[in-house]
Amino acid sequence: MSGTPVSAGFFNEILAIMDDQTWIWNLVSTQLSTLELEHVRLPSTVPIRQSWDRLKGASRLIIHWESPGRSGGAIVEEILDVQPSFDVGDRIIVLTTNPTHEDVVYFSELGLRRILRLRNRDRDLPDCTRELNHHLADESATDTNEQAWRRLLYALDTLESDAPNESLTKIEERLRLLKPAEYTARYLDAEARVAMLQGRDAAALAGWSKALDKNPNYYRAYHNLIRFHRSRGRPAEALALMQKMHELNRSSVSRLVGMGEVHVQLGDDSKAETCFRSALERDSYCSGALNGLAELRFKQGDLDETRRLLARSQLAYKTAANLNRYGIDMVKKGRYEAALDHYTRAQYVLPQQDKGPLLFYNIGLCYSRWGRLDIARQFLKIALIKEPSYRKAQKLLLMLDSKTGAFEIDADTA
Repeated sequence: MSGTPVSAGFFNEILAIMDDQTWIWNLVSTQLSTLELEHVRLPSTVPIRQSWDRLKGASRLIIHWESPGRSGGAIVEEILDVQPSFDVGDRIIVLTTNPTHEDVVYFSELGLRRILRLRNRDRDLPDCTRELNHHLADESATDTNEQAWRRLLYALDTLESDAPNESLTKIEERLRLLKPAEYTARYLDAEARVAMLQGRDAAALAGWSKALDKNPNYYRAYHNLIRFHRSRGRPAEALALMQKMHELNRSSVSRLVGMGEVHVQLGDDSKAETCFRSALERDSYCSGALNGLAELRFKQGDLDETRRLLARSQLAYKTAANLNRYGIDMVKKGRYEAALDHYTRAQYVLPQQDKGPLLFYNIGLCYSRWGRLDIARQFLKIALIKEPSYRKAQKLLLMLDSKTGAFEIDADTA
């Protein structure tokens, strides 16, 4: 099969995401061809986020962990960022030639279970082939209890912090049905997450403590505890746990980005930059690190570097939202001139596709509150060109045209 991406349609064959390491690709391709399994090789630098709607239908993803273009860990982290519900444990087969102890921790953190260690020795290759066959033939887990757990954990991971009580009650009921004869770290962690969502913080903390007593290597509990501290405005506590996990596995790109974001919260931009740069050293495609570094450069006044960094990011819209919030804060404080200077710089650094109607609406609102109505109208019209059904912009423009008060309309953060 071809080693290059096709231009259209969906993949439902097996995807081998690896650079052309001759013996590894030959081993995989030969075996898949022998089994008459349709397959396509994509380079490790394939744009996962942009292509995910086409890639997600693959029956299996075979990923070379040590690909020189981009590491397997970075690829899996991006897949989970794009689709947290993707069953990486079942659908991804990792090929590794020289796994370290950190790699083993990383596999566990990511939930990877199909790990195949390759050895380029004649006596070992038949075993590698047999093991690959096993992973390819092994069907998804049919254990109904395990499937119920996967659905429950996904629901917990994706539930919003302000979810209605009815949703939490349903999850609690599902959790009780899965209660094991003897408490496990997984059950205790899930109970703690439910308690957190219900606002019962003391019970949540006690639950995570019990979960980690049961199994100190149940990394999901650490991740949820970090999430808890960050959501409760306790960056120092979150950072301490992140650093503990970082000592076990220094390869996690998303954790380095998270540490950088926490350092920004704590006002230590120098350490934040170190974290973002470390993330980019491990994965030059990491949009979270590109955004973090870009926002530091914006703060420092280096607009050209900010612009270059955001041009490389697939998540520049998140920085656009952050910059918009900073501008709104200035407008609320009546610092109209400073806000407009901020918005002007934001327009310069943001990629064209991320200069959305919201930005132009808020600039128009700022000018209207400053009493400069003609220029306010111009920016509101730009917002409406970008989104003709933008209700707030329509309402404010109508108020300005009818010369009624425009000061009751709020800035837009949506």
